[in-house]
Amino acid sequence: MKVTGIYKIQSIKKPKRCYIGSAINIYSRWATHLSNLRKNTHHSIILQNHFNKYGESDLQFSILLGCEENELIRIEQYFIDSYKPYFNVCMYAFSRKGTKLSEEARKKRSLLLKGNKNRLGKQPWNKGKHWSEEHKKKLSEAHKGQTAWNKGKKGLNVAWNKGIRGLKRNRSKKAA
Repeated sequence: MKVTGIYKIQSIKKPKRCYIGSAINIYSRWATHLSNLRKNTHHSIILQNHFNKYGESDLQFSILLGCEENELIRIEQYFIDSYKPYFNVCMYAFSRKGTKLSEEARKKRSLLLKGNKNRLGKQPWNKGKHWSEEHKKKLSEAHKGQTAWNKGKKGLNVAWNKGIRGLKRNRSKKAA
């Protein structure tokens, strides 16, 4: 069953500590939270540390309010403002605004962005791929004769595009 709304993750031993979130599918989102916590990769380092110290049995999941998808962010913000949740890294619904990076995180981000032409922090599409000269030659051969607009299209798309142009040329030649 899919439930859309606002949820809370609360510590049983320390009830003032909670996390407020929203989801289109709350049950699926809970499963993601638990999976990330178990793998020690949760985005909220505060919640992750609590989980590591007190365990999974200390966390209680509950649905605060069911609502329409288009109202999720507004209502989540209301609950964040009301509860002032201890485990939330960001106090703005659907935003990282207001979060502060540690000195180490800022240095890592700085190194990541240095020399990167795209300053938004997005990685190039071929990050980590180091192609051999042989592979580069094969790619070059595969793209010979293609115009810029159909470069990279494979299989039927290129054949279909060339086929249409070929049909038009053949018709005009036959008609002449």
